[in-house]
Amino acid sequence: MLFATEPLQQGQSRRKRHFLGATLLAAALSLSAGAAAQQPGPFSAQDFQFSGPKTNPQIPPQLYGPDLDGHTPSEIDLSAGAVRARLQQLGFHSFDAMYFRNGYWNVIAYHGNKKRQLLVHPSSGAIRSDKPYCGNRCNRYQRHEVF
Repeated sequence: MLFATEPLQQGQSRRKRHFLGATLLAAALSLSAGAAAQQPGPFSAQDFQFSGPKTNPQIPPQLYGPDLDGHTPSEIDLSAGAVRARLQQLGFHSFDAMYFRNGYWNVIAYHGNKKRQLLVHPSSGAIRSDKPYCGNRCNRYQRHEVF
């Protein structure tokens, strides 16, 4: 292979001269592209800093209410008494337990002589789940195995 420092000989073919010229041109272009890639751009590090809201802004208490999927129902949802009255209209009686958990009212009541475990929607009072109450006997895990 010919190097750029060797003088061109008179006996070289035209093909070799073109190859040498193309090689030198490609090398020059790659060097100039590499030098241009290392030049700093028009932007600085401060241009890419996050300028949005702070990561932990203080939320005004009047803007957001309590956690509706937690352990307290919304103020506009049905109260425990309203849910009880709605279930009494549907034939349920003798309420054993009634508590709000995971966004729904959990109610244990009798329908006829059968004890039922109900999951009631807090806004409409509609029954989402109605299954026989079995305490912990019908669960797959025993009470001491539940984690």
